[in-house]
Amino acid sequence: MGLQFDGTPASPGIAIGPAFLLDVEELLVSRRVLAGPEEAGRELERFDRAVEQTRSELLALASGMEDLMEGRQLIDAHILLVDDPTMKNDVRRRIESDLEGAEYAVSRVIYEVIERFGRMKDPYARERSADIRDVGRRLINKLLGTEREALARLESPVVLVARDLDPSVTAGLRREQVLGFATDEGGSTSHTAILARSLGIPAVVALKTAAESVRPRQTVIVDGIHGRVIVDPDADQIFYYTKLRKKYEEIQASIALNASEPARTADGLEIGLAANIEFSQEADQVRRYGGRGIGLFRTEFLRLISPGDDDEETDYREYAHALRVINPDTVIIRTLDIGGDKLLSGDEFHERNPFLGYRAIRVCLDRPWIYRKQLRAIMRASVEGRARLLIPLVTEVSQVLKTREMMAEIAAELDSLGIPYDPGIPVGIMVETPAATIGIDLFLPHVDFVSLGTNDLTQYTLAVDRGSPFVAKLFDANHPAVLRQIDHVVKCCHDAGKWVGVCGQMAAEPLSVPLLVGLGVDELSVSISLIPDIKKLVSVLESDSVRKLARAALEMPSGLHVRQAVRAFIADRFPEILLDGGPDPEA
Repeated sequence: MGLQFDGTPASPGIAIGPAFLLDVEELLVSRRVLAGPEEAGRELERFDRAVEQTRSELLALASGMEDLMEGRQLIDAHILLVDDPTMKNDVRRRIESDLEGAEYAVSRVIYEVIERFGRMKDPYARERSADIRDVGRRLINKLLGTEREALARLESPVVLVARDLDPSVTAGLRREQVLGFATDEGGSTSHTAILARSLGIPAVVALKTAAESVRPRQTVIVDGIHGRVIVDPDADQIFYYTKLRKKYEEIQASIALNASEPARTADGLEIGLAANIEFSQEADQVRRYGGRGIGLFRTEFLRLISPGDDDEETDYREYAHALRVINPDTVIIRTLDIGGDKLLSGDEFHERNPFLGYRAIRVCLDRPWIYRKQLRAIMRASVEGRARLLIPLVTEVSQVLKTREMMAEIAAELDSLGIPYDPGIPVGIMVETPAATIGIDLFLPHVDFVSLGTNDLTQYTLAVDRGSPFVAKLFDANHPAVLRQIDHVVKCCHDAGKWVGVCGQMAAEPLSVPLLVGLGVDELSVSISLIPDIKKLVSVLESDSVRKLARAALEMPSGLHVRQAVRAFIADRFPEILLDGGPDPEA
């Protein structure tokens, strides 16, 4: 039986495949056959350069460790490994005689050495395989470049295993590259999890120690339904999860058949159901899954893919494509929400507690040359459909007013140039802090709509870092304190004649959807792949019943009591999907 790790389910589905370990997996590269001696000569030069670059890198590290003798000795040992004549001769032989590419030759030689050390009886000698692996990784990094480039060279899909995944890495992944995600850190609302759900890739996070227990290319099962990862599964486990994967895919296909129908409760109340997207190409899939519009276009992922690229034309093309595809439905475009767990690669504003610091609208207003380009791109694209502009992490009315002032200035510029735009683009705010919920009445005279960001609202209300595996169990969007704030915002918005939607993970949770419908939100916006499931859930609810349920939940003492009440409420209304074999959610 394989080794099992329990974590937090972050994106539903079942994945079975070979593991790709970030920081280690670069040792496994595809075999590239060289054309002949001339190309082999070039590969030898590449290998020699990589050795010199690695040696220089290690010497630089060693020079900074003069006062740390053990660290200096470790680096010196790595330098000796890089200079090892046997290793270098073996690599050169594989390039010259076997006509293998340099990175593949290095990977084979390093793995042969690692395997020899692994068979040694002396524990100290066996542990040295980690040093050899590190040296090999450094060499291949020099030959391949970045981790993202190593990923791009994959010829078959893998299960991506890591301690954590930087959004700037995951943002560049393609669906055909990755079967599943498994990370030791993170939570169900981390941006890696959000991207996994958007791509429809099974994911489990907060596994704590799985990454260190997995070997490259070892078979891994990712159970994104129950939150399990199984390493080196036996035949029975592979058979069971293969059947479970087929069952899940069949159910998803049957649900998608009703995609064209709007989301309506059993008694006919229509609820807006839209999609959250990161890339404009995803807009092509929204209607196929039954979505009516885009409730959240997260534009910062464009920056994460191309750090430093703030080209207005690139943004314009992305927004215009989404608007054309979704027209006549609405596309809500959120302005850059960089900072927090979405730092740009190489950016200078690293903070001790970035979630409470320099992020979102605070960064944009402080860097108006970036913000203006994005606003201008949105306004230019607005003629292609029905655009709405959404400002994240608003805590002061002045942030809205300054944005509107910039939009007015841009409008004047566009007018002078004869460039068309929609002069009446609705401007809304993301309500995701207690400051915004408590002071919502101060904002409403200056905004056209409101979108509740329940991920951050829960985080800030409960003082829980949503990406921390240590306090992930305390992250509870159904906590009465969170529900009461949602109730207050919805009532104030409706009293003012303003539309209010929910675009956080709460909108996709089966134990939260009845509460949100009961509290009266106008729209739920979820990952594209989850739209059919949420539509099915809404269809079995009755508006009067969920209103009573929501009112009762506001008076309950804890999120646990709320979840128990909702579970009992929907037990005989919503058909369970693949709960067999799943752990007790309250265990």
